[in-house]
Amino acid sequence: RLSHGRVRLVIAREEGRTCAMVHGDVTLDVIKTAGSWSEGLNRYQTQKLQPLHEGPTPVPHYVTRYEKSREEAICNPITQRFRDKKTEQDLSQWESAGITKTLNKAWDKQLLREQHFDIVTQQPKKGHIHEVPYKQRLKPPSLITANHVPYNIISTLGEHEHHWAPPGKRPPRVPTPPRKEAEVTKVNKPREFDILTNMYREHHGARSQWEAEQARCSVVDRYWETHDFDPLTCSYYDGEKEDFYQKRLKEMLLTQGTNAINKLPPTLAASESLMYDICTGVVKDPLRLRKVVDEERQAIVNRAAKIGAEDVMRVRGDAKRAKEADMAVARISHQRHTDTVGRGFHIITNQTYDLHGEPHAPRTKPKEGLWEVRE
Repeated sequence: RLSHGRVRLVIAREEGRTCAMVHGDVTLDVIKTAGSWSEGLNRYQTQKLQPLHEGPTPVPHYVTRYEKSREEAICNPITQRFRDKKTEQDLSQWESAGITKTLNKAWDKQLLREQHFDIVTQQPKKGHIHEVPYKQRLKPPSLITANHVPYNIISTLGEHEHHWAPPGKRPPRVPTPPRKEAEVTKVNKPREFDILTNMYREHHGARSQWEAEQARCSVVDRYWETHDFDPLTCSYYDGEKEDFYQKRLKEMLLTQGTNAINKLPPTLAASESLMYDICTGVVKDPLRLRKVVDEERQAIVNRAAKIGAEDVMRVRGDAKRAKEADMAVARISHQRHTDTVGRGFHIITNQTYDLHGEPHAPRTKPKEGLWEVRE
């Protein structure tokens, strides 16, 4: 137990804690000042048994229902007024003065930031008693209030009815433009086909021939969609397709034995022993052997192309990284370096560049001049 307690004290010191931790009136310094370890533990236990407060223990204050009821009775919840007349009177006077002051201040701000007249009725606004009455002056509108339409954008009335000038000096009414001819649309466009004469209004013969040709092609397409093979004669309707099938059938009969290789297991069918004799070197199946050789050669070519593509991608990556580095440097303005060096001294150490060395070289690039850009 003694060794375990010492280890705990060493760990507490290493963690930056203090051994003189106080828990109420209990302190661990008695262990350090004691003559022996057992005496220190006895003093520590004795301190833990001492009361926290000297004398009688103070009784906590309990909030009663009566105290809360007195706080609730200060204001009447129905009339929303204080029961004390002096408090209610002072509060009413303070609210009246504050409301009047706040409204006057808000009205002054409104007149300061807005027009002194109603933009719809053109009537001057009335201020408080200390404000000088505003007199509307006849002046042209500013560039902010001017617009490019011949009417007021708020009331949607013409300038001859709603304008900043008096009625006698307003611009005349804009004449109504002449009515344009009706635009030809899909609705009012005249029809190309006359339903009374059953003929086209223009090029009736050529268009009728083209429609007949389109109808014939549609009928032929629908016929060949359902008439491909005749089950009675066991032949194709199309003569060319039937001749091709017979020719293909004869070729398959000549090479019928070679199809047996496809029925073998894949590992045996793809083995080189069926293509040539590994002892004598005599070729048994030149077609399959040629196919295997071509596939191997193509694989070599593909790998070579992949290596070349990797080299190209590496070169492009290096160029891209170099470009990104230049762009990262170009984000910072060269004017910042010019302003720093132009002071002639270091802003932290106050050392001049002439006596303590030149400043570091800039990583930014200066902006090119007009002649450099043209060159």
